[in-house]
Amino acid sequence: MKKFLSLVMALVMTMSLVTIGAGATEYKDFTDKSEVQYEEAVAVLNKLGIITGYEGGDFKPAGALTRGAAAKIIVSLMIGSEAAASLQVSAAPYKDVPVTNTFAAVISYCKTAGYINGYSDGTFRPTGALTGFAFAKMLLGALGYKGDIEGFSGSGWTMKVASVGSVAGLYNDFVTPFSGNAGVTREQACQLALNTLKATKVEYKGNDISVTGKDINVVVGTKDHTDVVNNSNTDGNIQKTNVNSNGKDGLMQFAEQHFTDLKQLSDTTTTFGRPATRWAYKNVTIDKFAKKADFTFTAAPSGDTAKDKVEDMGLNGYKVYNTTNVTINDKAEAITTVGTTTTGYFGSMTLGSAVKLTDSSVAQKLVNLTGNGIVVEVYLDDDNADVVSDIVVIRTQLMEVNTVSSKTITLKQLDEVGNDNDPVIAAPKYYKAVSSVKDDDDAFADLKNCKAEDYMLVTYAADGSSWTVDSAKAPQVVTGALTAVSRNNSNVVNGVTVGGTAYKLAAIRDDDFAGLTAATISSSKKDVTLYLDAYGYATYIEDQGSSSNFMIYGDDYQTLVNGKLVTTLTGWDMKGNDVSITVNNNGGAAYGDLLKYTTSSSTSYDYTVATTATPGGAKGFIAVETGNTSAPLTARTPYEIKSGDTSVAYSATQAYTIASGVKTIFVDFEDDGTVKSISVKNGLANVSNDELKEKGKFDGSTSGTVAAQMYVNKDNGVEAVIVKTTSSDAVSDNVLYVESVKTSAVVDGTRTYTYHVWVNGAEDDYTSTDVVTSGYFASYAEKADGTYKMSDVTKTNSATSAFTLTIDKNAINTTNKNLIYDIANSGVLVSNTTGVVGGGNYPVAKMPNSTGNVTDMVGTQLVTSGAVFADLTDNGFASMKDIYDSLEIDANDQVKLVIVVNNKPSSDDYLKVTAIAVTGIVKVANP
Repeated sequence: MKKFLSLVMALVMTMSLVTIGAGATEYKDFTDKSEVQYEEAVAVLNKLGIITGYEGGDFKPAGALTRGAAAKIIVSLMIGSEAAASLQVSAAPYKDVPVTNTFAAVISYCKTAGYINGYSDGTFRPTGALTGFAFAKMLLGALGYKGDIEGFSGSGWTMKVASVGSVAGLYNDFVTPFSGNAGVTREQACQLALNTLKATKVEYKGNDISVTGKDINVVVGTKDHTDVVNNSNTDGNIQKTNVNSNGKDGLMQFAEQHFTDLKQLSDTTTTFGRPATRWAYKNVTIDKFAKKADFTFTAAPSGDTAKDKVEDMGLNGYKVYNTTNVTINDKAEAITTVGTTTTGYFGSMTLGSAVKLTDSSVAQKLVNLTGNGIVVEVYLDDDNADVVSDIVVIRTQLMEVNTVSSKTITLKQLDEVGNDNDPVIAAPKYYKAVSSVKDDDDAFADLKNCKAEDYMLVTYAADGSSWTVDSAKAPQVVTGALTAVSRNNSNVVNGVTVGGTAYKLAAIRDDDFAGLTAATISSSKKDVTLYLDAYGYATYIEDQGSSSNFMIYGDDYQTLVNGKLVTTLTGWDMKGNDVSITVNNNGGAAYGDLLKYTTSSSTSYDYTVATTATPGGAKGFIAVETGNTSAPLTARTPYEIKSGDTSVAYSATQAYTIASGVKTIFVDFEDDGTVKSISVKNGLANVSNDELKEKGKFDGSTSGTVAAQMYVNKDNGVEAVIVKTTSSDAVSDNVLYVESVKTSAVVDGTRTYTYHVWVNGAEDDYTSTDVVTSGYFASYAEKADGTYKMSDVTKTNSATSAFTLTIDKNAINTTNKNLIYDIANSGVLVSNTTGVVGGGNYPVAKMPNSTGNVTDMVGTQLVTSGAVFADLTDNGFASMKDIYDSLEIDANDQVKLVIVVNNKPSSDDYLKVTAIAVTGIVKVANP
């Protein structure tokens, strides 16, 4: 050791001219951090300055470790990164390593210390790659191993390095088994270096005695290395097994000698309750890193009994006890103590009487944690290799995006996904309702590009008594013919074959899988859509069979099929998606009515329809009550729906409870009685009795016989209320601003238009066969072929009314800039500029009432909070406040707008503006 320290001092004093500069980029700021597999190693080594990033801010984890960079790591490990950076050299250590080379000083250091060798031609080749075993040989030298004694040179040296390095622990915790004969990447080098920090140093005691004679040279001495003892206060800084009660092993790990301020602590957990290592440097936490699970499962085990299934998992030799921690999506299963007895998930047995997992008392409890698509991680105790210390369970459920805004995203249960009972807690369902995702949540980035009704695989985590979204990703989608259904020994459906490929079912899945039969396969008239989880298990299926499909009847047309006249019905499903089916007839329904359609065996058409489908243990629909209600329901004379209701009445005394994600669907009719469009409102809307009484249409002059209806699922929950009139609340979800017509062409005999539009504040191009007006708003609905049904918003006396409007800054309320008053018109909205009425602060505004007459409204203001903006002026306006605060607009300048506003005085959201297009700014000279 004294000889080594003298060497270091001599090198530091004699080397001059070239300095190695340490990079300043921290691990957390690496631009390619997401590509790093060895996060713990890179973070710790980066904090110590041993390995750094590039000037561009990236780390290049998969980049090859060069011989020069390897020398820098070795020197930084031995004397610290700052000392390594200050080393200087006055002479080139090799002919291809001039003193100007970045690594010249550390290469010279390693050459003098004997850690590296050059090539026989006098070169070092600093930019050349080196193998994992070559780098491991250098690290073993830093740990004190002597190459000449251990056989690290000559024939078979790699086998010696492989053996000694394995015993030292250099090859632990690699994502894939360490391949020493291959080149080593930068991040793999970090893992090797981290393992070196945790490894125990060695030494060789005793003196060698050389006996030299004719033709003989014998060296006698100590050939076996021993571990270096640590009696200092750094003992215990690095966690090892076989420690005493104070967490000390009495041995010198590399970091305990060379980085005395570095500590490895096992006192924490990370996401989902994974046991974790916490690294701290100079008493400041670097970060915490989940330990690598000893076993990981993502599939249900096989076997006839719970014991068989445990053996299939390969866990038959392992034990559990009362404080084996079980955590499900970051919620720990309770461990309670009563008196001297502690009871956990597996029971009350102590560590001394731990029970094998194959024991009948615990085997089923372990199996209950598993399932296809459920991640189960098993961690073994550090001090008892056959004892399980922790089990972490991570469940994911397919959910439907409910609402999306720039600040908040909400999700809801997708049909009956997750309705199966959770075996861990016996009765409640797998499904967990999750909190809304805010823009400052990590998961917001996963969801911000979603649209309402998108499907996402959601991994959730406990947050007190509620559940939050930890992460989300899109499912894999498979489309094809449903050709087979498989079942287990209990005759329960456990797999499907779609598009010629067999898929097993996820544990957390749609209820509809259970009802699949041979009849379902034969009745499937079109390809089904299958949604897979991250592990390839089927979690949701659409378009299978047809026994309970429902639609709002919108329009029809007739064509010849096989020489027969066939009717095609078009409309919308209960989510507002476009539907088109061929039928023998419409069943006598009126436009706007609900229909149930069922697969037909006919070769000419696919479905038959029914105008009745009474709910009750099966999906169906029923008319909403339009008379009076009484006890046990809330007495309403006459009955009307309120937005806060928890049920919808279908008689004077009976009601169905609303389901999660209930929608209110309003139907807007054309003059000929067909359905022009629908407006889908999330939740229950306020619906008056008069609106409930509105009926579908047979034609422009003849009403149907059925008023408002509700669609009810098989659990007797109302999923949709269909109201056969326009919405009583303005709905911005289905209106867009048409800026221009980009193209017009005849496609397959039909003129098709491409419109440049603004949707939810963003520009896009939509294709439609409908004619709409540029410079105005239009309602829209996506059709099955990806084009859109569009219609101008032209009404001025309904809940969705459109006006052109010109204002100046004085029309914007200075206290609440979401309010507009003092309206100067260029359209139907007009102002009264004769003065303030009744001494109030606001002038009189005039607006057409619901009958089309102009009515004075004293002090009334247009409310624009939450309105979606389309800014054609390219000023980035997203609110009236932006307009008010703009330096581009003077006080007297006029701003031209087109607005969509609720102009229905009887509605709760009267004068609520839901969409605004800023079409121009008119500069007005100051008076």
